[in-house]
Amino acid sequence: MRGTKKDYYEILGVPRNATKEQIDAAFAKLAMKWHPDRVPPEKKEEAERKFKEISEAYSVLSDPEKRRLYDMGMDPEGGVPGGGAAYDFMHMDLEEILRNVFGEGFGFGDFGFGDFFENVFGRRRRGRERRERPEDLDIHLEVELSVPEMVMGTTRRVRYRRKVRCHRCGGEGILNPRTCQVCGGTGRVRQHRRSFFGVMVVERPCPNCGGTGISGETCPVCGGSGYEVEEVEREVTIPAGVLPGQKVIYRNAGHVGRGGTGRLVLHVKERPDPRYERKGRDVVLTVDLSPARAVLGGEVEITDPRGERVKVKVPQGVQYGEVFARLKGRGIPDPKGGKGGDLLVKARIKVPTKLSKEQRKLYERLLEMEEQP
Repeated sequence: MRGTKKDYYEILGVPRNATKEQIDAAFAKLAMKWHPDRVPPEKKEEAERKFKEISEAYSVLSDPEKRRLYDMGMDPEGGVPGGGAAYDFMHMDLEEILRNVFGEGFGFGDFGFGDFFENVFGRRRRGRERRERPEDLDIHLEVELSVPEMVMGTTRRVRYRRKVRCHRCGGEGILNPRTCQVCGGTGRVRQHRRSFFGVMVVERPCPNCGGTGISGETCPVCGGSGYEVEEVEREVTIPAGVLPGQKVIYRNAGHVGRGGTGRLVLHVKERPDPRYERKGRDVVLTVDLSPARAVLGGEVEITDPRGERVKVKVPQGVQYGEVFARLKGRGIPDPKGGKGGDLLVKARIKVPTKLSKEQRKLYERLLEMEEQP
């Protein structure tokens, strides 16, 4: 190098006798590597510097007159040798850069810029035979459970629609299948295309068979998709101890696809129940007590969430809203075998609105006694 002149050939990594096509190809590869939008944040500053440098080199070497002046040791921009201003590629994405460099007519026909990068730089686009992700094949339903159903478990009949293999073609999408005559059964075809890299061999899914390697008559039932929809009605079991927000999963009951068979996912919600209130795995039952029972205490009979009748002691002087009894293990069980919930009994004082003559006399006598000094 003479003085501080930048070696544009070295920057692009091409020989001094490089053809225009070689210069274009080198710039395309470096642009892929150093475009600021393609690097992590910690390398952005370095990428901007590198990208500006290769853009400057390309703007000179890609122009025949600027390149001639540069090779003569003159500044192609009319200043200090090697100090030419770079073409402003920084604000463009890669596709815009290629269009500006190679023109809108840079022709691949239906073979677009995305395909160009995928084939030249080692990435291949998936064909129509894409395998679905397992979660894409799942079917989701909501199931409402009351507190007693959470305590004891239950069954439900559910209805849903799911995608299954066509009964007529067995999922092939075609009838009378035979080896595709276009691709010879490989599912891929090769095309030769001329570009600034020279002649490229591009492999693509066969347009005749869609990449399957098999051709035939389109199935009239599924229209060639290989799938049809069926109505499903089945009984499902919700085990005891399942809480709202949890899921009950039936495998191989969802959609059928190339990625396998999905799941039926039941999302549990809580159905409001006027008899019971749930607190985690504990269940709260509110019972009505007469004023006399609340004052004197004694014993009442309740029905727990399992439908069993249980006698519970009421302490004297129980207050409104007071939890006066805890029955161990009568709440919602833990399906994993851990500690389950309890049944909590809460008092609600029910004041009578209709009194017999005798009851009224008793209450009047009680009131007189309360008001005596």
